[in-house]
Amino acid sequence: MELRSLKFFLTVYECRNISVAADRLGMNQPAVSKAIRRVEQELGVKLFEREPRGVAPTVFAELLAEVAREVDSNLGAAIRRIQAMRDASVGEIAVGAGGTWQEALLPIAVSQLTQRRPKAHVRIIPAAPETLLASLIKGELDLVLAPIDIPEAMAKKVRVEPLLENELIVIGRGDHPLLEKTALTIEDLKDQRWILPPGTFIRERFERGFHAHGLDNPIPTIECVDSACLFQIVASTDLLTFVAELRLRHRLHMNLARMPQNPINTLRTSGLILRKTSYVPPLAKELINEVRKVSRQESAR
Repeated sequence: MELRSLKFFLTVYECRNISVAADRLGMNQPAVSKAIRRVEQELGVKLFEREPRGVAPTVFAELLAEVAREVDSNLGAAIRRIQAMRDASVGEIAVGAGGTWQEALLPIAVSQLTQRRPKAHVRIIPAAPETLLASLIKGELDLVLAPIDIPEAMAKKVRVEPLLENELIVIGRGDHPLLEKTALTIEDLKDQRWILPPGTFIRERFERGFHAHGLDNPIPTIECVDSACLFQIVASTDLLTFVAELRLRHRLHMNLARMPQNPINTLRTSGLILRKTSYVPPLAKELINEVRKVSRQESAR
């Protein structure tokens, strides 16, 4: 089977719609339909069932998709490896970074790398940790810097290296009424209004703090993916947020404060995440070494 045919199949599988897949591939719909029929004829099975608004994969398509993703990601890794071998000083790496890393530590590491490798091309992709992990497993990223408590379904496909332990804390504006207390109870927190980043990692730990006391967790008033926007809202309202303490440390110029000790504060370990079977390009290895240095310096503070 041609690699091109696998690419067509994967696109239809992901889009669940031949017209949408054709647009993404820059082709017309009949050509894509013909390519899928050719794959079906070669395998002797039906891959998709037609539905009113698209197509649904069969059990055969589910199996082929799993293998096709692996082939596609390995091919991408091989291409990056060849490029890196051709000129290690140039190269390209794609880095997925959770909020704490992209704001506080990764910029320092990347700056150090690009001073030595001015022709290097580094792509930094910010997203929720679970989104980054999915992209890493697909081979779309070379490495991820994020919390390392990986969901079980993904854990067998990645390898992790702990680099940083940081506390998740409650943060509010610098003159928030709760600052008058020396310590907060769960009752102090349950009726507050909250703004939280999206994604399951922070949310699970936030909810766990309330569930441990037999309470339903508050529903956030606002969900905000942009850190600058999130902290600006916190600094100018009575809303609270729950994020890594390191992110507050890098915003000393803002009207923000750590709220008094409370029951939902918790420690979190984050670090380097790689695909278990992936090749790590030389440029990525250099960046990883810089990240390790920055992490050690931060831990020593």
